[in-house]
Amino acid sequence: MKKILAIILLSLSFCNLVLAESYYFKKCLLNEVVSANYLINLENKIINVTLESSDGKIQKIEDKIDLIEKDKIITEKIKSSKSKDSFFIYFLDAKTESVVRQNYIKNKIGEINLVKPDGPKKKSYCADVKADWDEVKKKKVIKKQNEEKIKKKKEEEEKRNKVKLKNEKQREESKNKYKVSIAGDKWVKLSKYNYESVEKNKLINAFNKKALEICLSNRLEKFTVIKKKIRIIETDETPAFGTETVIKIGINGIIECK
Repeated sequence: MKKILAIILLSLSFCNLVLAESYYFKKCLLNEVVSANYLINLENKIINVTLESSDGKIQKIEDKIDLIEKDKIITEKIKSSKSKDSFFIYFLDAKTESVVRQNYIKNKIGEINLVKPDGPKKKSYCADVKADWDEVKKKKVIKKQNEEKIKKKKEEEEKRNKVKLKNEKQREESKNKYKVSIAGDKWVKLSKYNYESVEKNKLINAFNKKALEICLSNRLEKFTVIKKKIRIIETDETPAFGTETVIKIGINGIIECK
């Protein structure tokens, strides 16, 4: 069990190390006796620095990142041991594969604080550099764009399929369904509309006859009435004979042939 735990811990440590070393500037000779390794953690905007002197002494420092540019990573202000008004920043330069440090000093003139460089920039070259964060960023952007295109294409395809299924359903639902309309030609007194069973029966019989003809013409022998409604289709308020308004009635409906 202890061996398994040890293997897991070693694996996790290795994974963390690989992640931490995604980008780095190693074996950077700062002066005759001190070299440095800079491991860049872009996610947390931190540079883990390991300083090693020629006598084997090691010092570890953590510096915060201020800016991440296309080919530079620039640190925040770092206090200098020179004086309370001194500080420095450094940047990791991907183009020249070097670490460039610049010291600054604050000068107060009246109420104004002026900051100016304190001496020239100091450049230290590194023997082992992995600084392709901009290329990786571009690849991530391209990958995201491609994923969004695929997602959009998938959504459009799903939408087309939904429309297709809806149309197919509507076609299936409307299959063998037909509208039937019959108009009566006899004038009926409005007062007798609700009691005019003879004319209504004539319309219903005509409706059924026409429905059957439609189905037979489509090689189907039976029909079912889905809906049917008798209604007033014409009104004459000044008939030639009599004074009562007369109407004509008709019947509209939908049938399904079987």
